[in-house]
Amino acid sequence: MKYELIKNNNGTITQCENNADGGNIYAQREEINKKAIANLARPTPGKLGNLSNLQLFNFGLDAGLSGTTRVSLTEYNTTETTGNVTDCIMFNVTGTNNKAFYYNIIDVKASIFLDGGGTLDILNDSFVEFYILENIETSTTSLGRKIPRIAPVNGSTSGTVTWTTTDPKTAYQSIKSSLTADSVNVPSELKGLRCSGVALKTIYLNLSDAEALANIRFNFQVFVDVSSVSNSY
Repeated sequence: MKYELIKNNNGTITQCENNADGGNIYAQREEINKKAIANLARPTPGKLGNLSNLQLFNFGLDAGLSGTTRVSLTEYNTTETTGNVTDCIMFNVTGTNNKAFYYNIIDVKASIFLDGGGTLDILNDSFVEFYILENIETSTTSLGRKIPRIAPVNGSTSGTVTWTTTDPKTAYQSIKSSLTADSVNVPSELKGLRCSGVALKTIYLNLSDAEALANIRFNFQVFVDVSSVSNSY
């Protein structure tokens, strides 16, 4: 067996045993330690590595419904011809200008329940619609404004049907979320819908039995790409 004397960093001398290949076991141990430290420092998915950019804005809603009925259709923010809204959720309102930040929405999911518990049997065609919003830069509040369509549309009629394209509901972009199906509302191959908030457009409920609507509550989950955040559209 061959040995080699190695001088340590603190000035002491260590007698090291060489392996069968003539390599120094002490030097090999140092190299292994270096590799182990490098491996620990390297980002690893799922272990404090590449964290997901998919995050959530969660919020609940008492929609102010009333009456006892089986079918209910309620529309919101329908009279503002300028696109301004009165009730809305704005994302990450911070700073001295009281403005929200823009994100790319990936999906919106909705759930419905009775306040205080109980069974609520809701049919498949029930849904909630939201307008997507932009900031009103000239305003001193955080309220948003509906985002118009990117281009006008022209409805041609033969006299049998009548298209509506320019009223306070159809002239602005909106998104629909089912209250019973776990559907994806934004196609996965796209980067999402860019906006700084959402506002109610429509709540349609089709129930199996008549319910006191004032007891109905909603929860929403807005999925966003946090890497898309900025203070501009």
